[in-house]
Amino acid sequence: MREPSVEPHPSLLVRSSLDDTLVRRACLRGDLIRLVAGRYVRREHWEAFDAAARHVMFVLAAVSCLRVPVVVSHASAAAFWGLPRLGAWPARAHVIDPSVQTGSTGRFVSRHAGRLDETEVAERFGVMVTGPARTAADVALSEPRRQAVVALDHSLRDGVTTRDEIAACLERRSNGHGVKKGLTALDFADPLANRPGESLSRVVMAESHLARPTLQRTFVNPHGRDADVDFFWESRGIVGEFDGETKYRDSERWSGLPAEEVVIREKQREDWLRSLPEVRGFVRWTWRDAYARGRLARILLDVGVPLESGRLHASRAN
Repeated sequence: MREPSVEPHPSLLVRSSLDDTLVRRACLRGDLIRLVAGRYVRREHWEAFDAAARHVMFVLAAVSCLRVPVVVSHASAAAFWGLPRLGAWPARAHVIDPSVQTGSTGRFVSRHAGRLDETEVAERFGVMVTGPARTAADVALSEPRRQAVVALDHSLRDGVTTRDEIAACLERRSNGHGVKKGLTALDFADPLANRPGESLSRVVMAESHLARPTLQRTFVNPHGRDADVDFFWESRGIVGEFDGETKYRDSERWSGLPAEEVVIREKQREDWLRSLPEVRGFVRWTWRDAYARGRLARILLDVGVPLESGRLHASRAN
């Protein structure tokens, strides 16, 4: 994920009244980007942001217009903590408003009713936000399972919170909607999933009733670099690798090597893995395969990945 070269912050907001001619003209010229009524950001800052940072900046603008203190929460708080998201970020800022009894949705803000313990709140980018554990818990409760697992895997892998802390946040809401679903997603979460695509793939495999693989299995190379593979089905000797679109595109930035060299090394790595006696199959897939209904299940079944014990047919629910 690309890190923004400029960090979002309320100080980057340009504020104006309705009769501010200079701001209006700057907006018409394209020098300013309008976020909400009376709140703008300079184009050079906006263009430096990735999608998550743009949502953060939008939330900062929306919250600055509110007359009561709120806490950024749910999917919006996920952007503040760098949790990955499948698809677009919300079109509204999500906040918890302790002053309301029921939630409501306005043009720019979705208010959630609720109370927060002081341990569940932290300051981030100049505003109050639900902390990492509470944010992960809210995502697990409110989002579809695929998104929940992507966020939970990342939260546990990053080490900003723990499984016990997230579980405690969920259990404090024992009478709340979706708590069982949230706890199930948390139980499934695994910090060994290195990237969002791997997390999504894991959920799709489970939905398709495929046998659960070992994650990040290490193959020791006595003559070179060891290889950690994304997925390994020990009983069949099958290696599975998720190929994200940034794997080669961003290779020079992260490894210092040109994309062509990374491709060559990846091919050499795969050839070595295929030569090992314990590896009897090798398969790769992409985002498109993981998203397309039934495609990943067919790809994995075709190379011999087994179903869960007792399952006769893979589900086509994905």
